[in-house]
Amino acid sequence: MTTSSLSDRPARVLFVGTPSSAIALDQWTELQERLDLSGIETTTAFEGEVDYAILTEDILDGYCTAAEALTLQKLRARGITCASTCAGPEQILAALAEASVDVASVVPISAARGRTYGRAVRSAV
Repeated sequence: MTTSSLSDRPARVLFVGTPSSAIALDQWTELQERLDLSGIETTTAFEGEVDYAILTEDILDGYCTAAEALTLQKLRARGITCASTCAGPEQILAALAEASVDVASVVPISAARGRTYGRAVRSAV
């Protein structure tokens, strides 16, 4: 579980990876814009507190660099929910809204949650 207080700061969503198609890039950009408009901080740097993470489908499928695999491992170790752009803004906002004052909830809403993350994650350990 993440143990950050959401009452002291805006919720923060980490975006990891580079979308591989024009459609995926459009979804990625639209999701960032909608979250920004909702007052949620978006970032591409895994620094400080993070409440949620959006990853490309390739990363969730295990096709990633060692650095991306290490980031995924750190996110999972901290109990931070990871999803793809398939998790729309409404789902992300709902997951963040369920967060209590002291503990950001971990809500498994990703369609990719049951996937095996591949050798890239295991080799990055």
